[in-house]
Amino acid sequence: MQRLWITVPGLSMKQDFKAARQRLMREFPAIEEVIATTAPGTVLILASDPIDANACEQTLRSVSSAQARTGRFRLAPRDHGHHDNAA
Repeated sequence: MQRLWITVPGLSMKQDFKAARQRLMREFPAIEEVIATTAPGTVLILASDPIDANACEQTLRSVSSAQARTGRFRLAPRDHGHHDNAA
């Protein structure tokens, strides 16, 4: 069994892990499990056969980037109930 630790700066275990795990397991059939670690941005990949570490890293980077674009940094909603009209 191959063990591979991959670190991607900005990868959030809280927000990105589920999507990252699903994507890795879908794109790399040899992957048996993806485990979140306590190290920031780091996952442990367990695979039955050798896998391409660079390809896995690119997949993780794309998941992290996609999550950042789709809502990690949302602005607070506007309060439409209060108006500052000075008249």
